[in-house]
Amino acid sequence: MTRLERKLAIKKLFIDTTVTIIKEEGIEKVSIRKIAKITGYNSATLYTYFKNLDYLILLSSLKFLKECIEGLNDYIIEAKNPLEESVLIWEFFCKCSFKRPKIYSSIFFSNLDYNQKNIENSCVLEEFYKIYPEDIPTSFTKFENIILKLDLYERNKEVLINLVDERFITLDKIEPINDLQLLIYKGLLEEAAKTRNVKTRNFLCDKAIRYIKNCYNFSPCI
Repeated sequence: MTRLERKLAIKKLFIDTTVTIIKEEGIEKVSIRKIAKITGYNSATLYTYFKNLDYLILLSSLKFLKECIEGLNDYIIEAKNPLEESVLIWEFFCKCSFKRPKIYSSIFFSNLDYNQKNIENSCVLEEFYKIYPEDIPTSFTKFENIILKLDLYERNKEVLINLVDERFITLDKIEPINDLQLLIYKGLLEEAAKTRNVKTRNFLCDKAIRYIKNCYNFSPCI
């Protein structure tokens, strides 16, 4: 085993262990001490391979994003125009994320102790796919350039720009629509993260989808 292979193997062990803890106990139960005990490595080793625990949790949470990436193609296939595509993208994203609200909060609203906007999303994903090449998506929609963005604001902005290009909304509506949609999504996702009740989570998911869809009424073009 080469030095690089050993490094990737140890990272994979830490991430796999974190994923197991998340699945069995919940993301809030992840701790350095618990990971160290299960893997047999001390906490100093963890910090050798990851910036901090939050960064390890972020990388581990990406394992749960696969279903959302792979299922999008089929979900939006019936869309008749870009506006319907945009609505269906949000609908599918909400249905995936409200099943695991704490995990998606970790991915998109992580409590990292450094400015996440200064992290290149491509670098985070590049590191993840070096460790898990089998998780690299094999098919994309025309939204390939936004699917893997971890910055939701920029991600949604690109979808809205496409609606401007197709004359469904006007340019001046991008910022208010984007702000409103993300505020709605984040607020209701945080509420969903507070409960384990599936019916309540589904109710909040439906509410998010409905409110986010209504945001497009900001535009007189619709």
